[in-house]
Amino acid sequence: MSLKNSNILNFQKEGAIIENEGINSSIEENDDLLYNGLKKNTIGVIECIALSVGGIGLSGATFFVYPNIAASAGTSVPFTIFFGALCCLTVANTISIFGKYISSSASFFVYITKGLGNEMGFLSVWILMVGYLAIMMSAVFMFVGSLSDVITRHSNFHCPWILCLLIVVTIIPMLAYIGIDVVLKTSIIAMILETLVILGLSITIVIKGGDQGNYPLAFTPVGEYSGGISGIATGLVYCTFIFVGFEGAATLGQETRNPKKNIPIAVFGSIVFAATWFIWAMYSMVVAAGPSNIFSIDTTQFPAGLYAKRYIGFWYSVIIDIAGVVSTFGIISSWFNIVFRIIYSIGKTREKGIISWFGRTNEKFKTPHIAILGLTGFITVMSAIIVGSTKSIYTESSWKVYNYISFTGTIPVILIFIITNIAVVRYVKVYQSKDFQLLRHMILPIFSAILFTVILGGNFYPPPEYPIPYFLIGLGILLLMGVCVMFYLYRFNREYLKNMLFQMSL
Repeated sequence: MSLKNSNILNFQKEGAIIENEGINSSIEENDDLLYNGLKKNTIGVIECIALSVGGIGLSGATFFVYPNIAASAGTSVPFTIFFGALCCLTVANTISIFGKYISSSASFFVYITKGLGNEMGFLSVWILMVGYLAIMMSAVFMFVGSLSDVITRHSNFHCPWILCLLIVVTIIPMLAYIGIDVVLKTSIIAMILETLVILGLSITIVIKGGDQGNYPLAFTPVGEYSGGISGIATGLVYCTFIFVGFEGAATLGQETRNPKKNIPIAVFGSIVFAATWFIWAMYSMVVAAGPSNIFSIDTTQFPAGLYAKRYIGFWYSVIIDIAGVVSTFGIISSWFNIVFRIIYSIGKTREKGIISWFGRTNEKFKTPHIAILGLTGFITVMSAIIVGSTKSIYTESSWKVYNYISFTGTIPVILIFIITNIAVVRYVKVYQSKDFQLLRHMILPIFSAILFTVILGGNFYPPPEYPIPYFLIGLGILLLMGVCVMFYLYRFNREYLKNMLFQMSL
């Protein structure tokens, strides 16, 4: 997008950067074809919920994150899940408030810009991209690790995870290129099937009483084998990780029918549905292990498969393996779609340079093909770096990398939740004052910000084990770089900053 310098005027209205009618009245026709936007009104509330729940990953979290929560929270895993869901519902309230007035594929970026101004809006772009890229990479390793392990368990071939990476860099980008409606319809079918498989296992475990009988104290923060307050606080970090993705529907603002109604419903609905499922499913995992064995679970293993073999039979463990692969495929597919939409939003600035390429869409499918290719390249490069640093192509190392990245990647997302809660208070108070309600628009957001500040502290105390501190240092450097870039743009190129955030809000 080439701007006519003689008649540019940017100004703030309702906290957003708006351009006057004189700006860029002569965009070339070819640019309109390249930046013609995403498909409008193609998906409904069910598909929105599917993307959010797919990003959460019902079965995948039950399979692979449950051991991490149990290692700290002990038998209080269901209680920890319940409390984590309450925390996320407070953020869902904030998202629904913004969703009433704003619909954009940029979601949090636009929310924070309108509430706290351009500089914080830019910084939120930086923070969330760091977090989302890290979480997406952890989803990649969850998928390739689970598929590699399944192939190894049921064959004589020790499958390297890099072979499974071929699916991530071919099939998933191809589905994304065809369109979001295809991905979401596939996700809905897969989600139903995998949920039924885990439901069958969980019901069987509970009926049989697991290893040491049913244990109602799992729904409380007390008990001989509970991790206590400190353990539950640490477990909440992983709870936040499994619920991250519920906000994914907010990136579908441009493609959803009646987005100001359907997106808040999808955000709340995905949390309630996922929380109900997790509390039940993870309770059954606690019962399967037995309370006295809860702290002996190996965080690099796949306990659900062992429980299926023990309580039902080998044949069902094979079905569980397949369900695990399908679930992790859905997780990486959802996260791929969430992240490339944000990259697309960044590219919509149409300024000169490589970044503007990411805002282009193909004429046939109206999907951001350059953003899809760029994200695929990022996954490939990062995977190569991890192979080089670990000097291994097998899952023994990839699961460790998954644990480190998932823990670290949650921190930027928590920061965004805190900032968004602060932004909504100012936005409604200043720009939507006629709708202001003390409880919903001030007390709940402030309470949510405090909750997530406490959860954020759980990432640092008690001090995490080696080598996570080095990942935290690396994360701190990346975030500090974002702050430096923000101050540079504020000092030397404010017009570029305003235009970038305006175009992202469209």
